[in-house]
Amino acid sequence: MRAPTQRLILALLVLVLSACGDDSGPTAPADATAERRTITIGIQQEPDNLHPLFQEMSASIEVGGDTLRSGPLSAGLTVRGADWVLRPWMAVEIPSVANGQWRVDLEKKTMITTWHIKPEACWEDGTPVTAKDFIFAWKVKMDPNVPVVDNSMEKRIASMRGEGADQKTLVVEWNALYATADEGLVCLPSHVEQKVYDQDPGKYKESPHGRKPLSNGPFRLAEWAPGSHVVLERNPKWWGPSVQLDRIIFKIIGDTNTMLANLQAGQLDAISPVGISFDQALELDKNPVAGFRVVFTPGLVWEHVDFNLDNKIVGDKRVRQALQYATDRDKIVGEYFGGRQEAAHSWLPPKHYAHHPDLKKYGYDPKKAAALLAEAGWKRGADGTCVNDQGERLTLTIMSTAGNKVRENIEQILQAQWKRVGVELVIQNQEANVFFGVTMRERKFPHLAMYAWSMSPTSDGENLWTIENIPSAASNWVGQNTPGWRHAEANELDHRVPTTMDKDERIRLLRREQEIWVEELPTLLLYFRTETTVVRNELQGWQPTGTDVGVSWNCHEWHFAK
Repeated sequence: MRAPTQRLILALLVLVLSACGDDSGPTAPADATAERRTITIGIQQEPDNLHPLFQEMSASIEVGGDTLRSGPLSAGLTVRGADWVLRPWMAVEIPSVANGQWRVDLEKKTMITTWHIKPEACWEDGTPVTAKDFIFAWKVKMDPNVPVVDNSMEKRIASMRGEGADQKTLVVEWNALYATADEGLVCLPSHVEQKVYDQDPGKYKESPHGRKPLSNGPFRLAEWAPGSHVVLERNPKWWGPSVQLDRIIFKIIGDTNTMLANLQAGQLDAISPVGISFDQALELDKNPVAGFRVVFTPGLVWEHVDFNLDNKIVGDKRVRQALQYATDRDKIVGEYFGGRQEAAHSWLPPKHYAHHPDLKKYGYDPKKAAALLAEAGWKRGADGTCVNDQGERLTLTIMSTAGNKVRENIEQILQAQWKRVGVELVIQNQEANVFFGVTMRERKFPHLAMYAWSMSPTSDGENLWTIENIPSAASNWVGQNTPGWRHAEANELDHRVPTTMDKDERIRLLRREQEIWVEELPTLLLYFRTETTVVRNELQGWQPTGTDVGVSWNCHEWHFAK
């Protein structure tokens, strides 16, 4: 949408809001002279689940965290903030070889890590966080009846035990080497959740914990009004650093133009990374709303389009490569994003330690795309759309999250660019909770699915690209290899990386894996996102990370300047 039209729409929406009021939930007071103790954040998607084991969406991490990525409701053993440095959080210190809490037997390929949980760490009901909570979470994640998102780390654990009368020491024995074992483990409130799990493990995903989690973080859930808002209030049992705010309100606004109108009308203090589209952020940066600033954070978020490799059309590597050559990514990032995004040439971003700078590049080349399609049996028909020898048209369906303006615009750009080489693209988007919770998890997209991965600085490819992590009914949909990529050498490399303790060797392995991946192209490469947020100038402590850690990782520090 061009700027003049957008400004007109915003103005009209502000008038409507002013005239009719806003019934979408509680908001912070607008009195700038009073001490502000509440922050209202606009977020475009509603969390799918606040249970740490079942979250599929970035919105869930923003609202709650998941104990591996600390947030308002969850505190992990460690935290990695905006500087990407790993620090102890609920742990007294991080296990290392130097402090004797990480013992490695290279000959037997086993390890032992010992974690000391802070004595004061507790759940919101005052029950101490102990080793029992980590042991329970491990057992649940290893239960084949429970459809967790990922248990690749837990599979390498041979046993876990608690020590000490207070069970504040957690000893983890590993049956394999694991390079990132210092990043912590998931914990759950076993004193509440154990009985829920014991009743029926197969239905544990329906646990009340998903809608009303027991917090061990600086805030606790006060209210969740579906489709409207989530209210968090200060946790009176919080054991960590002092909290500056009384409440955090996440206001769910599916339409990004309406979100901007709420910002203009003073109904918001910030907009989440899961918020307005990038072009809207650029326009807002050029024409700012008084009292607000736009924050651009380069990071590790990869926007891409998965192929469903079980489909006979896109299962053909030549077709996949043709679609990549038919995609003018430089034009997309240059014209649509003002040069502030970076075209992707691999699934690992430039800031990742194992980024490969010398990979095969797919430049925009419609002639090469057409030649590859012809080689795969697709030739131009009378109306310009490719057909095969059976008279079938080359018609593909792309799916993504409805209401995300950037993705909707990118789909239209792909539709136009691919039409030039004879590919007909049909757009079929869904609400985010359906798209992530069902379509992607159960691989129900027919050809193509556009979304993003938020990575960590130590991400590897095991859960993303190994054969064992292709979601299926047999695995209870565990795993994130949603394209269904099967490649023997890459599979072996992706399994080796996390068990390789030497960083230089991990780099070598990951770079070889990327060479294979780029040739096979199980996913269409788009770009690495620069994370955008909007925040009121007086709000202090707002530190987006650009990683899989949500912007609310340090929400205890947020406060308004007096």
